[in-house]
Amino acid sequence: MRRLGLVLLLLLAVAAASGIGRYLWVQVDPETGTWRLSSGEPLPPELRQRVVPGQYLELENGRLEPKRMWRPPLDLTKTFAPEDASRVVFSHERHFAALGAKGETCETCHRTLDEQKTWESLAENPALEPHGETSLGRFCATCHDGKTEIAAIEGANPPKNDLVFTAFGRPGDASCNRCHAPKDHGPDFTARHGDAVEYGGRWACADCHRGTLQITQAEVEQARAFYHAQMRLIENPEDDAAFNVTLPNNFCAYCHGLDQKAWYDD
Repeated sequence: MRRLGLVLLLLLAVAAASGIGRYLWVQVDPETGTWRLSSGEPLPPELRQRVVPGQYLELENGRLEPKRMWRPPLDLTKTFAPEDASRVVFSHERHFAALGAKGETCETCHRTLDEQKTWESLAENPALEPHGETSLGRFCATCHDGKTEIAAIEGANPPKNDLVFTAFGRPGDASCNRCHAPKDHGPDFTARHGDAVEYGGRWACADCHRGTLQITQAEVEQARAFYHAQMRLIENPEDDAAFNVTLPNNFCAYCHGLDQKAWYDD
């Protein structure tokens, strides 16, 4: 621990010597609960109660100062036992895009997620509840019930108001594959990528995804604006306008066909 502290002090000294401000952000390991800086160094204990995951810190003149702005936390990957449950990847940014909002919607989930350890099943048929009482799957089903409209979620301002897909189903149902990835699939974990891409050599996206040919110019411009906004946030995390730029609704699904409609029929 002393050695890590010395490394952090060295990092602060270098920044102080340069006189140039530098932005870091707070990361949390979801498996171990360890808080650290984006540089890999541990978060100083005196800052633990002053920051939240994703929050920016300005490193200037040898001091770390929490800033008001934050970035979406990284994707969370949870691996479950038994193995047939495999893993689930939760994307904050994908949820922000679907909800059409960022900071306004965080408390919608975390107010409940952080206070409860068990969740009541909302499945109409007990046989369709695949998750245990303490499983995050039951928490997800608070919205993912197949009946809730995105616009009805607190804080949401969706560019397109759809029903949220369901988290209920028997093992092997298609609904399970929307969250759970087979263990032999890579990060792009749609159900057919395992065989077609991982074991089939190099493939071009458009070889399978007809959705790539349906992206409108307006959506391309919005995605380009999102990219440039992310670059501006690196330079200035307090840029409110850049922070609230989102991707087009379901933009990822043009290539990552969650409903399987983005695939060629052949």
